[in-house]
Amino acid sequence: MDESPRERAIRLDRTRRRRSVVAVLALAVSLALGYVLCITIGSVRMPLEDVWAALTGNANWADEMIVCDIRAPRVACAALVGAALSISGLAMQALFRNPMASPSVLGISSGASFGAAFYIAYGSAILMSSYGTMLCAFGMAMATMLLVYGLAYKRAGGVQTTMLLLAGMAVSALFSGFTSMVEFFSDADTVTSIVFWMLGSFDGRSWSDFFMMAAPIALGAALVAVNARALNLMTAGESKAKALGVNVRRVRLMVLIGSSVMVATCVSFCGVIGFVGLIVPHIFRTLVGPDHKRLVPICALGGAVFLMLVDTFARGALPPYELPVGTVTSVIGAPFFLWILRSRKNEVWRS
Repeated sequence: MDESPRERAIRLDRTRRRRSVVAVLALAVSLALGYVLCITIGSVRMPLEDVWAALTGNANWADEMIVCDIRAPRVACAALVGAALSISGLAMQALFRNPMASPSVLGISSGASFGAAFYIAYGSAILMSSYGTMLCAFGMAMATMLLVYGLAYKRAGGVQTTMLLLAGMAVSALFSGFTSMVEFFSDADTVTSIVFWMLGSFDGRSWSDFFMMAAPIALGAALVAVNARALNLMTAGESKAKALGVNVRRVRLMVLIGSSVMVATCVSFCGVIGFVGLIVPHIFRTLVGPDHKRLVPICALGGAVFLMLVDTFARGALPPYELPVGTVTSVIGAPFFLWILRSRKNEVWRS
């Protein structure tokens, strides 16, 4: 006997719920095991037993310094940034109703990097603050997101896919040009610092950096998470969400602020690391469905595991050299973006 549409929907929801539970458990275990295994890899490989001894305080001072003061905080920072960028990408894709939206594709990372570059070159003479780079990056990230959203928004039809991509490309090029101008008028040391941020790296990240990033990232993630149900309704259209009682303007503002806080924090501490917010949400949305109440924790764990592994590859692929993490994610993400674009080309050009 054929299933009714309602029975089919119930069965599909149960399947996705089971997949979500399995995904959370598998990713949590992978994160815990991967964290320890990633610490073993570097310019000098360390046996797993030595790493475990250092983590438990039973190793010599040299091993404890390498593990606890250098590698452990770096891997933790990579996991934190991966989680933040993944949640940010998921939020933007829901807000714009487009799986191709992400901080890097929409130019948000370029805007934030310009803010960070401007502060590195000129801002420290005006505002001496440990959060100065992050504040400038946040301001430009927010301004960039609002600009792209305003250019792509069409009152009758919402956000148009083609306009969204074109606006993101144009704004990204604009702020990349501004960053180049800052570099042109800066001295050699400043240019070196700016180029370091543009490539993206976790080199030299410490536990103090981790805890400084954790607070604003937790705030941004919370703003997205509390609006997960509203984002589910908004994916069907803003007019339908309003009819169901969603305060669309408030939700949009909260999600924009949360995403901007996370992107700005990541860029200001670790530079531009693109495509994480595109790859991870797309993969897990395909596996567990479009429910953002499930996707937020799954993408956080998945993004943490993904970027942790990418950073480990960047450190250990060509010893003693270290590849920039942003370069590796771009090499992975650009073909992934083209694949999504090709698979959705008919929808893109109809929008």
